[in-house]
Amino acid sequence: MTPIPYLFFKGCCEEAIRAYARVFNSPDPQIMYAKDAPPEDSMGEQPTAVMHAALKMGDGWLYASDFSRADRMAGSAINVTMPDVAQGRRVFEALSDGGEVEMPYGPTFWDPGFGSLTDRWGTRWMISTEAGAGA
Repeated sequence: MTPIPYLFFKGCCEEAIRAYARVFNSPDPQIMYAKDAPPEDSMGEQPTAVMHAALKMGDGWLYASDFSRADRMAGSAINVTMPDVAQGRRVFEALSDGGEVEMPYGPTFWDPGFGSLTDRWGTRWMISTEAGAGA
């Protein structure tokens, strides 16, 4: 069993998931739009709304959609462990552009590179490094 985070956006899913693909050097995401659904299965969303997006990130996946009445993510974050401090810093800086940094990226007593933030789309991230990966 492999848990997969599923993010919900309010009209900006495609923008966010494509940005995440660039940040994490992932292949282009798989995206299914509302207009792809048969008329009888329409949920009344805008034709360009994302019904489902799937992004391959390393050995895992990130799913996303515009189809939710839920508020922004609260009480949880996505943790991504990068191979080294330089890559961690690059990802952190890219995700923090237009977002809000909660803990600046840098060395801590538990990790040579760690930081937390909320990106411009409201997703909370924790960026860390593999144990022992120096600067």
